[in-house]
This record gives sequence, C-alpha cells and structure tokens, in this order.
Amino acid sequence: MRLSQKVVNILQENIIKSFGNVNIYLFGSRTDDTKKGGDIDLAIDVDLSKEEFRKKKSLLLSLLTRIDFAYKIDVVNFNTKDALLYKEIRRNHIKLNC
Repeated sequence: MRLSQKVVNILQENIIKSFGNVNIYLFGSRTDDTKKGGDIDLAIDVDLSKEEFRKKKSLLLSLLTRIDFAYKIDVVNFNTKDALLYKEIRRNHIKLNC
C-alpha cells in the first residue's frame, strides 16, 4: 500500500466525520507497491441512496480541502451498481480500518 500512516489517519478521521463508522477500502493503483503516483481511490461501504451518498461525499471533500489535503481522491460507494467497478474493487482492495 502506497499511503503513509499519517495520510490513512487523516482519511479515516474525515471519513468518520462525514459518513460515521464505516468500512473503507483502498483500491486502484495505490494498492500496488510497484507503481508510482496516482490518485487515492476509496470505496465506502454504506447503505445510502445516491443523493445521500453524494451529500456525504461532498462533505468529505470539503473537509479535506479545508485542511489542504495534498492528494487527488476519488470516492465511490462500495455497493455500486456498476458491475465492472465493483469487480475491480473486490479484486484489488485493502481495508482501511476505522
């Protein structure tokens, strides 16, 4: 995993503020130690409507902007209806405990 513990802690703290205690999964290029760069792809395991998820995601991104978080971040619902995205998350993820 190519994230420092400090970055993981910042993400966990702000996800809890936005979504509450949820399961968080890192997926994508940051799970591969042989790659460089890349944004941070996170899947949040919540049972919310698309609108509720969008509002909480917006809050999270706002909180991270306020603290000048230095990374580009993509946040999706773990329970996505997009079969290809869900398959990618399931195939290649690391759970970040809250």
